[in-house]
Amino acid sequence: MKYLRNPPSNFVFVSIRQSCAIALMLFLLLPSMATAESAQQRWAGNWLVVSEGDDQLVWQLNADGSGYAYGFNSGGRLTHGFAINWQLDGDRVRVRTGASVSCKGGVVSVAFRGWSRSTLLFAVIDGRHWLQAGGGLLSFQRRLSDWSTPKAGSNCPNIAS
Repeated sequence: MKYLRNPPSNFVFVSIRQSCAIALMLFLLLPSMATAESAQQRWAGNWLVVSEGDDQLVWQLNADGSGYAYGFNSGGRLTHGFAINWQLDGDRVRVRTGASVSCKGGVVSVAFRGWSRSTLLFAVIDGRHWLQAGGGLLSFQRRLSDWSTPKAGSNCPNIAS
């Protein structure tokens, strides 16, 4: 009964100290989590990309980490593509590939055989360039506001038109 009328002061002190510690952790962690999310959202969109070894690419990056990458020949016709899963982690981007997209007889063909076991690693150089670990440079030229995802069975898109 004595503790109900006069609770021990160290109990209140511990409770206040724990509350302050939790508040401090939230104060420090939430901005870093929000920054990572907003950085990934800034990259989200449909991009015309030029890379070493390919004529033109379209990278379709969704803020949730899903997307597609499409390759086009010099005439602007779709030649290949794949589903991607991408994650921005600071100044690094991890990309896994999945479904393959091809253009056969003027029609888009899609096949999913699971996600690749290997992960492509890129370093974000600046707001327009990613450098693949041990590989080439991706140069994000401009956003494509009118790009739409080619569906299986539809006509192969032409990036030049």
